[in-house]
Amino acid sequence: MKRRLTVKAIALITICLIFSACVSFDKGWKYMAEKESNENIAELIEKAIRLEETASTREDVKEIVSLYMQVEKTDPENYFALWKAGNYNLLLGAAHADSKRDKKHYYRESIKYSEKAMFTNDSFKAAVLGGETIVSAAKHLSKNEVDAMGYWYTARFYYFKECMTSLRRAFNTKIVIENNEIIALIDKLDPNWAGGGNFFSRALYYIAVPERFGGSKEKAAEEFNKAIEVGPDYYVNKWGRAKYLYSITGNKEGFVSDLKWVIEQDPKKGGNPHAWNVYFQKDAKKMLENEGVELY
Repeated sequence: MKRRLTVKAIALITICLIFSACVSFDKGWKYMAEKESNENIAELIEKAIRLEETASTREDVKEIVSLYMQVEKTDPENYFALWKAGNYNLLLGAAHADSKRDKKHYYRESIKYSEKAMFTNDSFKAAVLGGETIVSAAKHLSKNEVDAMGYWYTARFYYFKECMTSLRRAFNTKIVIENNEIIALIDKLDPNWAGGGNFFSRALYYIAVPERFGGSKEKAAEEFNKAIEVGPDYYVNKWGRAKYLYSITGNKEGFVSDLKWVIEQDPKKGGNPHAWNVYFQKDAKKMLENEGVELY
């Protein structure tokens, strides 16, 4: 009897661990805003875009998000404002969060706003309200919604990598599988989205997955090369190759070369928004300093 109880207790504990390890995200469209104001949308968006051209600090990025949220209060289904709010919440988590708790908050906000943006597509809206999953309903989305799709899966990747323990990642591989389905859809709609964003993400997939399940550092290198070819002025590509590939393959020369190239660029001229470029450059300097590399 004692042995049976022990087995049952272990089974119960195991089940509890599995359920507690599984991560779920609230559906963004459940939080669609109600119209609250009649502010001039064009002026708000123009102000946000002007700030994007020079933004570099956490306060700047928060102000950009605030401006797009003000647009949302006037026009709750303004696609541009929604995906932009998702993108800059992602940046807040990646570059300006002081704790894992803050990262979780901003990445969840990014996912939520990206889903709100997708929800502005009537066919997608009907599908998810009819019970389809986001990945299944995404087949109704068009090239017009690619930014929302792209930053949705990117925020989920960041959450998976930075906010989960190894155990939780093991129980949440569904996130990676679903992300790859969205990447495949974007491949059909806009294969060169965001200066090679899909190639970049596939590279991360090949790095993260064990070789026995299809992972490959060689394939990752090929995907990074494709990203750089498609988006040579997107600083994220060489920054990412150094950070995620060369740092683990031991390619010190490539690591230093890529990061120095990022640092030497003008953040106003890169393909990514200014605030993102500032982040890539600051992180590149930090990585080189940690390796004892002299910058000048």
